[in-house]
Amino acid sequence: MVKRRFRLPLIAVVVAAVVASIVYADLAAGTKAPNFSLPTIDGKTFTLSSCFVKPGKVVLLDIWATWCPPCRAEIPFLIGLQKKFKGKDVVIVGVSVDEKKSDVVDFVKKQGINYTIAHDSRGQKIGQPYQVRGIPATYVIDKKGIIRYPHSGFPRDPAAGKEEASRLEREINALLAQK
Repeated sequence: MVKRRFRLPLIAVVVAAVVASIVYADLAAGTKAPNFSLPTIDGKTFTLSSCFVKPGKVVLLDIWATWCPPCRAEIPFLIGLQKKFKGKDVVIVGVSVDEKKSDVVDFVKKQGINYTIAHDSRGQKIGQPYQVRGIPATYVIDKKGIIRYPHSGFPRDPAAGKEEASRLEREINALLAQK
């Protein structure tokens, strides 16, 4: 009887692990980035697929929230990348999964965020297609809409953060160099 009691939960855990590994593989490098349209905090609409109309742009997509410490640590580096790539074929877009848009608007103003911010309350539209299990979730997407560099999390240590931002910059430059 005791063995049976533990068998079903064990099977459920194994099945969940297999499904989770399959889901993760869906957004590995080489996967087409799922399209989405979301309202931006300035009242417009951001549609991912519009970035890949010829000539396409390299996209850095960052899924984040104002209450997330690693997300907050990443933002100054994304602001810096936006400055470096201004006027080039690069789009940096943050998708906030905060519940309230007003929280995002206030945060963006205080932080001086200079790139596009879209809002998806609790990740209702973007969470499932991107299989978000933790934030920040950052994707560097090529000019054809293919995820080339997926990233999970961001270091809170400033030196490690600078190293991670340099990696993102190198990845963007590599994709810009491609024809």
